[in-house]
Amino acid sequence: MNSIKAISADALAWLDAQRLPPSPSNYRLAYSYHDGEHPELVKAVRAIVDDGVRITQAETDTLHERWLGAVTTESAKRADEARTAAIRHQALGLAELAASATATTGEFGRELERSIPELAEEGSASMQELFARTLERTQRAERELAATTAQVQQLREKLEAVQGDAERDALTGLPNRRGIDAYLGADARREAAHVFAICDIDRFKSYNDRYGHAVGDRVLKTVAASLQETLADHFVGRWGGEEFIIIARTDVSDGVKLVEAAKTALGERHFKLRETDEPMGKITFSAGVVPLPVQAAEHEAAFAAADALLYQAKEAGRDRVFGG
Repeated sequence: MNSIKAISADALAWLDAQRLPPSPSNYRLAYSYHDGEHPELVKAVRAIVDDGVRITQAETDTLHERWLGAVTTESAKRADEARTAAIRHQALGLAELAASATATTGEFGRELERSIPELAEEGSASMQELFARTLERTQRAERELAATTAQVQQLREKLEAVQGDAERDALTGLPNRRGIDAYLGADARREAAHVFAICDIDRFKSYNDRYGHAVGDRVLKTVAASLQETLADHFVGRWGGEEFIIIARTDVSDGVKLVEAAKTALGERHFKLRETDEPMGKITFSAGVVPLPVQAAEHEAAFAAADALLYQAKEAGRDRVFGG
């Protein structure tokens, strides 16, 4: 029997391949599908996906409602509340430190203002006392401000780490759909001509069916590493499932050549099954390459055009790159 960890990994990989978000209800359906404890649910899902058709969110919701019932969001709500409380606690601590530093410097300013007449009347003794108090206040303010700065830095680093994790695919280390969207949203990326390419590993399902999802995951990681290595000067992300995207600052003609070079480099790698040393054969992908419009509103049409070219490449025999 598969372990809970293995079933969880398979469920998440399946959701990714179906381009479904890992929401509580979707994850519960995927987990139930892979643990096999609901045969009728497994049969219903397979009736949809066995021919390579991706299951839709609407179909997922219908199956979940029928076989598993409404899932409670209470645990997700508690998790969100805990994260919010932790951030709020840190924010309050920073506010208190900043307020304390502000109060200290304000007190010093008021005391200095009050002491000015004394300087004129009492001479150097008052001056020395004032300097001592000034030094003490200044040192205290510096310590508190330094503590505030350190806290702010720690919070910034934590937030950057969370954001980085949210925008990066856990399996391959490449930017995920959120990271890709962030990259596409930067105006600097659209100052010059760019191309957008979608690459899909040929016959990827056969690797999972023949060798298991662990080997399929290794294939995905190897393809990702090969693309990163060959296209080091360009943006590479995981679009979802066995699909990767490339964004390069060039025109379509040169973009096709870039992707062809990446495909050739992948084809020159020799793959063996780690457990038995059995050769796995050449791993290939098909791709569609299109110009990336300057206007973000036109991106969806470009993605659809690249996807159409990709499937033309598949229908033409796979292991091909089509540009348009």
